[in-house]
Amino acid sequence: MVTTYSVPKHTEQVIPERMNLFKSLTLLALILGCFWLSQLGVNIIDSQFSTLSNGNNGWHFALKWTWVVSLAIINAILVMGLGILGHEAAHKGLFNNPFWNDFCGGIFISFLLIPFYSFKEFHLNHHRYTHIPGKDPEEPVNNHSAFLALTIGPLIGLGIHYKTLVEYLLSDSPKIRSQGWKDIGFISWIVIFYFYLIPLAHLSLVYTVFPLLVFLPFVFMVRNVSEHHGIPAQNAKSINSQLKVDSWMILSNPIMDWLWSNINYHQIHHRYPYLHYPYLPEVFTATKDEQPYIVINGYLSAVFRALSQKYYGSDTDIQGF
Repeated sequence: MVTTYSVPKHTEQVIPERMNLFKSLTLLALILGCFWLSQLGVNIIDSQFSTLSNGNNGWHFALKWTWVVSLAIINAILVMGLGILGHEAAHKGLFNNPFWNDFCGGIFISFLLIPFYSFKEFHLNHHRYTHIPGKDPEEPVNNHSAFLALTIGPLIGLGIHYKTLVEYLLSDSPKIRSQGWKDIGFISWIVIFYFYLIPLAHLSLVYTVFPLLVFLPFVFMVRNVSEHHGIPAQNAKSINSQLKVDSWMILSNPIMDWLWSNINYHQIHHRYPYLHYPYLPEVFTATKDEQPYIVINGYLSAVFRALSQKYYGSDTDIQGF
């Protein structure tokens, strides 16, 4: 007997609370571990080279900073994973309890220096107007060459979020003002964590937090540029079309799928934004022969392809995918 796959409805899902708790604690431990390893490696390298002649200064510098940069990039990937759990909270998919969902989501996404409630409004509007010129709030961040999006895009995005935060604080609505002050609390927490608690643990900011904050915007935009760049512009008529193609499907490896909570299944996420991330791979597997997708292998392939494309592409740009 042939059965037809049915995409789970909102009421048929189960929020993976235990997995989310485990993943968040694991990511936090790994982030702290990367900070510790970075400092430990620097201490060992400095100690070894302190007994050698000054002629080895170049090797000393190269080895030390190769170590620091490598750990910073790995840590940026881990922090991005924690931020993506904050994204799940924006979709009410982190914890069932609304308070803990928003509280933990605000803490997690603050690691990206992004205020939670500002992000939530921005992101839900992005879902509503995905890739529609003049309406998608991501347009100012991404509507450049991929190179400029990778470099100045994060600054533009942060500017938008903090402008919204100021508007929240000045709002006449007590609820919105309250959300603004909560965002102030989340950002205050991460400033204390990065710039007080880390040094308090005898870890140098120079070898831990500063390198992370240098590479984090780039890692963020590698993911962001891979999601919609080069796809033809959508229009208002397509808003309610469930089978529109407005996002890339990025086939990654199991480690990245887990770290970044299947966000690479981006077309599924935009087609069914209510779906919690564990359901995305099974929906793709069940529907890939029935629904239209544009698929690319890996984030690096997506970025290199984007470097030669405009943000709003044409139908020919996505043929063959």
